Amino acid sequence: MHPQATAWLINNVGVMLQVARSIRLLAVFCAAMAWLATAWAQAPAAGTGGAAEAARRVALVIGNNAYADAPLANPINDARDMAGALRDAGFAVTLLTDVDQRQFHLALREFGERLKTAGSGGAGLFYFAGHGVQIKGRNYLVPVRSHIVHEDEVAYAAVDAQAVLDKMESAGNGTHIVILDACRNNPFVRSVRSQQQGLAQMDAPVGTLVAYATAPGSVAFDTSRAGAKNGLYTTHLLEAMRQRGLKVEDVFKRVRAGVLRASGNKQMPWEASALVGDFYFHAPHAGAPEATGAVPAPAASMQVASVPAAPTSPTASSTQTAPQATPASPTAQMAQAAHDDALWQAARDSRDGADVLAYLNRFPAGRHVHQARQRLLDLARSATASTPTTPGPADGLPRPPPRTGSAWGEGQGAGGAGTDVSEALARLRVEETVRWGAAAGRRRAPNPRRNATGFAEGDRFRYQKTDYFGSGGVTDYIWQVDRIETDGSLWVNDGRQRLDAAGQRRGGNDEHTGAWIDYAPPIPLLEVAQRGAGVTQAFETTVRIREASGRTEVVALSGQLRSSGDSVRAPRGLPDLLPSLKVEVELRGTSQRSDGSVRRFVWQHTYWMALPLLLPVEMHIDEVVDGLPYQSTRHTMIAIDQLSLPPPDGDATAGAGRR
Repeated sequence: MHPQATAWLINNVGVMLQVARSIRLLAVFCAAMAWLATAWAQAPAAGTGGAAEAARRVALVIGNNAYADAPLANPINDARDMAGALRDAGFAVTLLTDVDQRQFHLALREFGERLKTAGSGGAGLFYFAGHGVQIKGRNYLVPVRSHIVHEDEVAYAAVDAQAVLDKMESAGNGTHIVILDACRNNPFVRSVRSQQQGLAQMDAPVGTLVAYATAPGSVAFDTSRAGAKNGLYTTHLLEAMRQRGLKVEDVFKRVRAGVLRASGNKQMPWEASALVGDFYFHAPHAGAPEATGAVPAPAASMQVASVPAAPTSPTASSTQTAPQATPASPTAQMAQAAHDDALWQAARDSRDGADVLAYLNRFPAGRHVHQARQRLLDLARSATASTPTTPGPADGLPRPPPRTGSAWGEGQGAGGAGTDVSEALARLRVEETVRWGAAAGRRRAPNPRRNATGFAEGDRFRYQKTDYFGSGGVTDYIWQVDRIETDGSLWVNDGRQRLDAAGQRRGGNDEHTGAWIDYAPPIPLLEVAQRGAGVTQAFETTVRIREASGRTEVVALSGQLRSSGDSVRAPRGLPDLLPSLKVEVELRGTSQRSDGSVRRFVWQHTYWMALPLLLPVEMHIDEVVDGLPYQSTRHTMIAIDQLSLPPPDGDATAGAGRR
C-alpha cells in the first residue's frame, strides 16, 4: 500500500468506525420499517374489513342541488352523509356535488378504472341524489347546468343511467350496488311529450343490485321535509346500513318498511337484484347471530289458526303435524297494500272490463276484490242490457252433468224464483272471467276420458309466475289437459307439454328459450308426496335439450329428493291454507353439447303438493349454469278446474275446485 494511504487510514480509523456503526444502524432501521409496513398492511382496519378490503370497496357518490329551474334542498346533505357512512363501512369514496355533464362523465370514467383495480373480488357502489327522468323507457340522471328545452335533447344533456351499469359490469367485480335517490317530479315536464313519472325499472346484470327511492313509475312522496337535513329515503337508508350483521337485501327491506311507515304507504322503495353472494356493509362479529330484515311485530299479536297434520309415511311411529303458517311480515304487507291500492285507483273508473280484470288477476284476494267484482258485474249488466235477448244457438244446449266444467251457466240453477236471468248470467260471466281470464267460457267435452291417477280431459290449472331474475315481471299461464293417451299419459296445451300418467313432466317447451326438453325419467313428485313426510330419495335423470337452431345437449343430473310437512296457500275457492308436502329437489351434473362444449348445472327446485290436487300448488325453480343464475321463478296455482275434485261445502257451483 502507498505510504500516504497508510497514513490516511491510521489517522481516520475512528471516523470509519463511526460510519460503519451508522450503516449497521441504518440497515436495522430499514428492516424494522419493512416489517412494520408488512404488519400494517395485514392488520385489520378498525370498523372495516381491513385495509386490503377498503381498497377493494370503491364508491362514487354524487349529490346535485343547484338546478336552475328546479333546485333541491337535500341531495348534497344526503351525498355527504352517505359518503361518511360508506367510509365507515370500508369504502374508498369519491364525493362530488353539483356536477355538470362533463364532470359527471369524467367521474364515471375514473370510477370505472378504480373498479377494475379492485379486481374480481371487489365491490362497487354508485349513489346519486338529484333529479332523474325517464324518456322512452330509459333513465337519465340530470347534471346541473343542463339546458333542456325539448325531449330529444335529454339524451345529450343528461347522463344515461345505463352507462353506470355498463361501467360497473365491464369492471368484472363480484358485487355492484346502484342507489338512485332520483325519483322526483320531472323538472322538464313542460319540455317533453312523455308523461311518465319517476324512473323506469332497469334489468340488473348478474352480481348487481339496483335500488330506487320509490317504485318504478312513481315519484317520491317527500323530498324536502321541513327542517329535515336528509331526504326521507336516505334518512332510513343511512340508519339501516350502519347496523352490523345485516345483509344488503335486509338493509333495503328495513328501508322499505321505514319509508312506507313514515309516508303513510305513499312511497315504497324498490330494488331489482341479481346478486349471487352475500354482501354486508358491516359484517357480523365472529360467532354473533346474523341479523335479518324483519321489523318488530305490532304489539297486538296476530292469532294464526293451526294447520291440520300433513300426510305421514306408513312407517312413521307418530303423527307429524305441519308447522303453523307464518303471517307475512309487516314490510311485505305494507308493500302489497300499496301496490294493491295503486292498481285499483287506476282501474276502478275504467269502462273497459280488461282493466278491472287486470287488477283481479294481479290481486285475486286483494283489498278491493269485492269492489272489483261489483264493477265487473255492472259492466256485464250494461253489456247484457245493450244486446238483443233473442236466444242464441248455444242457449238450447242440454245442461251438462255435475262437475264437467265451469263454463258460464254450468252447474247453476236459474237462481231461484224471481231471479232475473240476465243478472244471473252477468254474475256467472264475472266469476268465470275472474277465474280464467282470456280462457273463460271454454267447455269441457262430454264424457271426457280419465286416467287411473284422477286426471280427466279438460282439466285445467292456472298459475301465476313471478320471474325474479329475468324480466322481474308477473305473468300467468294455463295448463289444460287436451288428451289422455292409452297409457294414461297427458297431452297438455296441444302437446306443447307432455306429462306422464301421474302428472309429472316428461317433456315440453322451455318457456325461457323455446327449446324442447325431455326428462328421462321425470321427477317423481307425486310418488314422493304419496309416501308422506320424512322421505329422502336418491334420484338420477337425463335431460335432453333440443334448441331451435338444431343444437342438442344432454345433461346427466343426480341428487336427492326430500319431503317434509308444510302448508301452502290454496287456489281461490278452497280453504286459505292447505296441508301439503314440500318436496325439495337438489340435482347437480354436467352436460355435453353437440358442438363439443361442456356446462355445469345446479338445480334447486321446491314443490308443494296438496293431495287430492294433482299438480303442485306452488313451485320455486332456481337453476344455475356454469356458476351463473339461469332462472329464478315462482309459480303459484291461482285457479283449478279438476273434474275429480268434489265441490266444497256450501258452494252452489257444481264442479267447484275450479277457481
